[in-house]
Amino acid sequence: MTALFYFFHVQVKRMHRTIGDWGVNPWLVYVGAPLLFAGGSVGLFSRTPYAPWIYVGIAAAVLLQLSSSARLRFLQQVFDRLIYWRIRLLENMLAVVPFILFLLYRGELWFVFGLLALALAVLPLRIGTNGMAALPTPFSKHPFEFAVGFRSSVGMLFIAYILMIIGIYVGNGNLGIAMLLLVVFVCANYYSWSEPALYVWVYRLTPRSFLGMKVRTAFLHLTVVLLPMVLAIGCFFPDDWLLVLAMSVAGYGYLTLAVLAKYAAFPRIVSIPRGIFMVASFVFPPLMLVSIPYFFRHAKNNIALIL
Repeated sequence: MTALFYFFHVQVKRMHRTIGDWGVNPWLVYVGAPLLFAGGSVGLFSRTPYAPWIYVGIAAAVLLQLSSSARLRFLQQVFDRLIYWRIRLLENMLAVVPFILFLLYRGELWFVFGLLALALAVLPLRIGTNGMAALPTPFSKHPFEFAVGFRSSVGMLFIAYILMIIGIYVGNGNLGIAMLLLVVFVCANYYSWSEPALYVWVYRLTPRSFLGMKVRTAFLHLTVVLLPMVLAIGCFFPDDWLLVLAMSVAGYGYLTLAVLAKYAAFPRIVSIPRGIFMVASFVFPPLMLVSIPYFFRHAKNNIALIL
């Protein structure tokens, strides 16, 4: 077994085991994920003529996730130079293949070439710190989710803002609003992993007060990231103010769900059924009237075992 084959074999086994730990049959994910991807792609392209730009932006965000400095440093320590670059090339190509196939189906050949060029261009790119210095953030004095998450997703946020500016330039408010929602999802993802239980135990708070503190901090930090985008879209597309406001409120509601769901499952990760419940609540916001109390009750009872 070659080192290259062994690496990807281990990645597949890890993914299979992780899905099993969520309590879901892995084959359900293997069949359902492509169907959801295809359905989401069709929905995106049916809603806006700027869908190819958004599509490439999403693919770029996936590529940036594979360019973590700590991750790449580990690969260089384990594999020799030739194997390392082969892994990087194959990872990037596998990551963009689903996007390329759908773009080919849509006949967007220029975007296919652009995405292939992007996958090659980011091969030497490293996102994050190299152990010598940390990227400054406005979140460092508060609980760590945004400080850590911002550093790992700064490239994705940059792309979202660039696409918003493109939307303003071409006069398409829907593109800006789509990027607003993308930023919300990126920030909500900061709560997808759990800290050591000691980081919760040190707080001398009741479960209700602890969860309230976490939600308030999340709101404050999301506002720092989101407010410039909201103001820009509102100023250039004043007729869309109500829609921007509605999407922002839904975004804060989804962030609340992300915080509460994290601590409802703490110290484990959120299960797939609960994750689907969260997404359904965002797609149909009135459902948050049910999902937020549900996750709050479970989070409060779960955290009470630690505080």
